[in-house]
Amino acid sequence: MKLRNTKTNNKTGFTILEVMVALAIVGISIGIFFSIIGNSSRLREKIDRHTELLLLARTKTEEALLGILGEKKIKGNEGNIFEGMTKDGVQWRVSEVDKYKEAKDKISLNMKHVDEDLIEVPPKGTIMLSTLVGGISIETIFFSEEPEGEDNEEETTSD
Repeated sequence: MKLRNTKTNNKTGFTILEVMVALAIVGISIGIFFSIIGNSSRLREKIDRHTELLLLARTKTEEALLGILGEKKIKGNEGNIFEGMTKDGVQWRVSEVDKYKEAKDKISLNMKHVDEDLIEVPPKGTIMLSTLVGGISIETIFFSEEPEGEDNEEETTSD
């Protein structure tokens, strides 16, 4: 019997080229992963900042409703304007407009041109608050009671 040469070329393992391609793919994947994490943290910071501004705007609106703003008050033609700045340097502004008075003024200015029945007049004591804080705007309409003893042209009667 003759013995044969049963040497097999059984190569196991990777070539250097295959290892380099695999490392390149892993490196790109890791880079994309860290980029996504970085964008996520920046987005989280923006969301947190927006939430803080929204909370401040709601707080200033509630303070205006309660009448405890007490900051710089500018009395304008339309109503009162309150302005201020927080400790963090965020500017805020709350405008208070008497919508009943505003509607009555429009009617009196346009009395010749417009039929009074066609214009909707809000009830007495209708106040609109416009709160502006860092690009966030909140508009709130509420109704307050009229102070007693105030003379209005509609309520007076002539004998």
